[in-house]
Amino acid sequence: MPKCIFCRSTANGFTTREHILPESLGGGDWAILPGNLVCDECQNRFGSEIEQQALGDYPFSFFRTFLGIPTKKGKPPWFPSWEGVVRASLRPSIIGYDPSPPFEETTLTGKKTQMRLLAHPIKANMICRFLLKMGIEVVAADDPEAVFDQKYDASRHYALTGQKESSWWYLQCEDMAMASHYITQGVSFDEWANNVKLDVIVIEDNAEIFHLRLLYMDIFVPLEPRIRPQLEELKEPEYRLFVV
Repeated sequence: MPKCIFCRSTANGFTTREHILPESLGGGDWAILPGNLVCDECQNRFGSEIEQQALGDYPFSFFRTFLGIPTKKGKPPWFPSWEGVVRASLRPSIIGYDPSPPFEETTLTGKKTQMRLLAHPIKANMICRFLLKMGIEVVAADDPEAVFDQKYDASRHYALTGQKESSWWYLQCEDMAMASHYITQGVSFDEWANNVKLDVIVIEDNAEIFHLRLLYMDIFVPLEPRIRPQLEELKEPEYRLFVV
């Protein structure tokens, strides 16, 4: 009988398809999790309570909008800022901007030619839970039995409920030169195929870290609370640690 990898229930139905990498981040059929692993209740909960907030926050809001990745309904993504609303056009290097009232006149007259965007998450907690969800699903895709090991219990519980016994963290690394390239030139099929991936890295003592690669950006999150970050050689702004 199917058992959900998050709530462990067998009674909530398994009728929906689950994308490990959401379609709004470019996940296609290749990113679909094998069936009978995530129940309908958990899939709906993640979609409505966590993914929606994470995808609308930095860095995913920037990634989707600047690269023009359409939503599940095929619409251009957008995100708000204190200077106005930034909108994708679904065409490389073309971005829409609706200035907020204090900046409307200066923008239209050409006095304002630059805008500043907050490159910082508003809800880092949701970002972390979203990453852990993907990490658990990658483990399940590789081994549907091993994912029920108790070493993943803390991460699966935090991802689903938001409850944790200690702080968690994720590390974000960005190559801004490559980001500029993709934003201005677009992304070829080969570039996407070679630079988008999800995997689990095994480090010392068999500890595991989920790694998400999105073109110019790498994000790492531990799948066990015992793993602590080593920051001696990591310098901002290329490397940014978020603790939640």
